[in-house]
Amino acid sequence: MTSHHTHLHAPSSLTRFRLFLTAGLITLLTTPALGAATTTSLQQDNHETTDLTELPLEVLMDLEVTSASRKAQRLANTAAAAFIISQEDIRRSGATSIPELLRMVPGVQVAKMDANKWAVSIRGINGRFVSKLQVLKDGRSVYTPLFSGVFWESLDTPLEDIERIEVIRGPGAAMWGANAVNGVINIITKQAIDTQGGLLSGGGGSSEQGFGTARIGKQLTDNSFLRLYGKHVERGEGKLADGSDAHDDWQLSSGGFRFDTQPTFNDALTLQGDYFNGRYNETYNLYNLTTPGVPMVVPTHSTASGGNLLARWQHTISNTNEFSLQLSYDHSQRDVLILGERRNTLDMDFQHRFKPGSSQEIIWGLGYRHSTDQVRGSSTFALTKPSERLSLYSMFLQDEITLLPDTLALIIGTRLDHNDYTGWEFQPNGRLIWTPSPQHTFWGSVSRAVRTPTRAERYLQYQYFTAPAAPPTLPLPLRVEVYGHDGFTSERVMAYELGYRSELSQQLTFDLALFYNDYSNLRVRQNDLPAPETATNFVLNYPLSNDAHGHSYGAELSTTWRPCDWWRLQTAYHYLRTKVYLDNGSDDDINSANTADGAPRHQFTLRSGLDLTKQLELDLWLRAVGRVHYIDRRTIPGYVTMDVRVAWKPTKHLELALVGQNLLQDQHPEYIPEFINTTPTEVPRGVYGKATLSF
Repeated sequence: MTSHHTHLHAPSSLTRFRLFLTAGLITLLTTPALGAATTTSLQQDNHETTDLTELPLEVLMDLEVTSASRKAQRLANTAAAAFIISQEDIRRSGATSIPELLRMVPGVQVAKMDANKWAVSIRGINGRFVSKLQVLKDGRSVYTPLFSGVFWESLDTPLEDIERIEVIRGPGAAMWGANAVNGVINIITKQAIDTQGGLLSGGGGSSEQGFGTARIGKQLTDNSFLRLYGKHVERGEGKLADGSDAHDDWQLSSGGFRFDTQPTFNDALTLQGDYFNGRYNETYNLYNLTTPGVPMVVPTHSTASGGNLLARWQHTISNTNEFSLQLSYDHSQRDVLILGERRNTLDMDFQHRFKPGSSQEIIWGLGYRHSTDQVRGSSTFALTKPSERLSLYSMFLQDEITLLPDTLALIIGTRLDHNDYTGWEFQPNGRLIWTPSPQHTFWGSVSRAVRTPTRAERYLQYQYFTAPAAPPTLPLPLRVEVYGHDGFTSERVMAYELGYRSELSQQLTFDLALFYNDYSNLRVRQNDLPAPETATNFVLNYPLSNDAHGHSYGAELSTTWRPCDWWRLQTAYHYLRTKVYLDNGSDDDINSANTADGAPRHQFTLRSGLDLTKQLELDLWLRAVGRVHYIDRRTIPGYVTMDVRVAWKPTKHLELALVGQNLLQDQHPEYIPEFINTTPTEVPRGVYGKATLSF
């Protein structure tokens, strides 16, 4: 729901020309460097991480992906738009958070709203409370039923402990259920056996004021390994448009463990958990009857804490028959100015894979999710039902049929979810993959996915006061109310995809995906006529409704080129168009247009990794992002920026790095909050140093 904000000026024609001329020139200059950045950590027999920059690109195409079909399969043989961020990508990126890492993935939109908030989406429809993306950590869903989104600021896993991040663009609902409408992100951490010994890392700078991680890994028995970690970060303020400091600095402490054991040759057990506690500052612009139409600027601080436990048992019956059972518990508590939430969630997931014959492989599973909450509201934001228990039951089935051995395969499957709001939801998909030669893979898919209603869409009460309306019939201030109701139903998409993946040579890989999404039942506001409430103000009601439909289409290209052993270039580009149309008399032009145009049409990245010597690395990361334009004349200008990382390894166990971030401007805006009125801030230029010691 759109609120009132200070307008940002649209970029001049010269600025826009420079932006896209720069991106175009870079594309032309790096045309040979087109290739998929699909690298991930490989483990040697001694479980030491291999430097991916030393591997030939044809080996990288053999890396395994698990999130596309809930089983390990070669990236080259994945019938989906898949991208892997490896541990080596993470280390050399200079990024300090998971959202920043996701900027390297084509088709993923990442915008920093202030120093402690991000808007992250796949294939458009972006926002702080984006609800069409399934995010997992080691297979555990981290989205909240409050708004079906992710609190990215609390997802602060030590980056050194991440093995890889798998990003699947396009619907993954047949495997992962509701919310996996536009994509799936799975953050996969390392096994405890791969983090033996100790690690200390830390540093600080301008925006990244101070951070440190301590980790210890120990072998308990011949087949049992343990990892413990602790982490603390303090991040500085962003900038307001006038260059002054914003009230949005934050700090977060976290800790956790992972225990892996193999009691028998056919069984593997994992137990892991995390805890976090954070405090962050923010500024609200609140509209009330005292100053209708003029926001009250209210600086405040918020807190967030929580923890989780996960247990997983994997049993192998044979090479073609295995099952797993995963249980997890998650607790979180948040206290912000306009809302407080306390939530407990229990998840169970069972999965079985087997081959009934030489030409078929079946995966099926069952799931259960139970979530309880208590919500504290305010005069601005409240839920009419402050406490609720929600249950989700699910089952899925996928059949992979080999039509021609090693050449042609058909994948069909579906998932059935039952939720307390809309009952049963049916989410099927079909995929076809053709591999005419080991170097070339073509794939296509048709999928149906839904995004089920959230707590807010059923019970929301959001209100603010605005200035007297222009018509003479409304001379008094208006109280604007946006509210949910039990008639709100699931948003739906039919998605069509085509893809081509190729190893053009031993030095060059190429990945292209085309897509068309047809959306229905999209969320907008339905209008009500104003009616007098008191002698001092009128009321204008806006119930939430499913009165919009639309479509999006686009292309995503990623490439990797290694001109020589000591230099790697990786590029990614996406093009996106989204259209939204109103239904049933709704005139919510603002929110329908913001849904359509809330993500940049063009986005381009170029990453260069140079090994100057065996001890010295130079990494450059150039990003060009198109403007975001809203119907109410607000515009986020497009920008071009660059990160630079220089790292020196004086010994095998010590790395010293200096990182510059967003170096091409003093500061730049990336997003305006679209619902809750927090003050938008801008991303400043920054620099930090980091030391990492392993022992």
